[in-house]
Amino acid sequence: MKKLKIAFLSYRSKPFSGGQGIYVKYLSKALLDLGHEVDVFSGPPYPDLSASIKLIKIPSLGLYEKESKFFDVQLNSLTDPINLFEWLSINSGGFPEPYTFGKRLKKVLSNDIDKYDIVHDNQSLCYELLDFQKQKPLVTTIHHPISKDLNYQLQSTNDIFLKLLMRRWHSFLTMQKFVAKKLNKILVPSKSSIVDIREEFGVKENKMERLMNGIDQDVFYPDLKVRKISRRIVTVASADVPLKGLDFLLQALFELIKIYPDISLSIIGEEKKGGHTERLIDELNLKEHVNFFSNLNQENLRKTYCEAEIAVIPSLYEGFGFAAIEAMACGVPIISSSGGALPEVIKDCGIIIPPKDSKAIYNSVTELFSSPDNAKKLANKALERVKERFSWEVVAKKLEEVYFTEIENFHNAND
Repeated sequence: MKKLKIAFLSYRSKPFSGGQGIYVKYLSKALLDLGHEVDVFSGPPYPDLSASIKLIKIPSLGLYEKESKFFDVQLNSLTDPINLFEWLSINSGGFPEPYTFGKRLKKVLSNDIDKYDIVHDNQSLCYELLDFQKQKPLVTTIHHPISKDLNYQLQSTNDIFLKLLMRRWHSFLTMQKFVAKKLNKILVPSKSSIVDIREEFGVKENKMERLMNGIDQDVFYPDLKVRKISRRIVTVASADVPLKGLDFLLQALFELIKIYPDISLSIIGEEKKGGHTERLIDELNLKEHVNFFSNLNQENLRKTYCEAEIAVIPSLYEGFGFAAIEAMACGVPIISSSGGALPEVIKDCGIIIPPKDSKAIYNSVTELFSSPDNAKKLANKALERVKERFSWEVVAKKLEEVYFTEIENFHNAND
């Protein structure tokens, strides 16, 4: 079978965490292991890649990683129209990175696109994809429609000014919806996302194909060297992101303390100082019971999962749910909401509850704490499911088939 040269595009690829960074890191390595050559074109933060994969950096101003989005910029860089647009957009509440990534990418990739057999976009959905699609076979991964995030954020507040800011930040959705409808091939990680992309972006279902994600089972596994901490719960949630449903877990924790005074919650994610979540923790007097863990290396990430007795994923919506699979791979019994693709991913290997239901979280936690045999049974079943279904090697082999099909379709259409 022919070995391919693949251009893999990702407008930001935060290493070690975040769905897009995980996807780029492991999928590019799995394709490399099949014998293909992969060049990753990425904006910052840049991905953590295998040494054999070439990273072609598409620099942005990187203002989201700086203290001041307004002042932390060199004035001479603003003579570039793309930089000026990015700076103005960010400082007026927008998120221009998918758009500006496309503009910068075109300058870099256009002259070299003939070197590649196929182009694979990781949800930038920039306008330039429509030009690339005319020149080369192209597939795009959409993890889930970001409009779902916006909808949940709008529901989380009655403040009209905040609603306007949220809509402003998500203004890139106009571009993404326009581009998505014109793409020939879209990969999604779940059947749930296929439905959501059809409804939110107006994409025809026959253009989409499910390709579930994998997990690095050399990183996530039941580490017997890690001591379990009694009554420890673990979750993954960026503070102040309503979509992750952290409020409902904290409300359940407030009630659980009354019967389990030693209960504690590890939150894998960044704490926003002075934000909504911090205020809620103070209001519920939970500070001694809650700890945030961010920027963890792989060993400490595994440790944080493995020392917990239960994992709770209270998300209102997930296009896939990497956190659920990570917990399952570490042998931790899982309680999950039914938001988005989570039931499709977990199946009968955990306790599934409705989103936005702190009482259901409370009842499920007490059920597992009071029945360690059932908790162990669920954990073992979940671990077996991960081993059977969620391997990056399996994902890459299926993706390889998609690539060859799209290459053939492209050549047939252009003969």
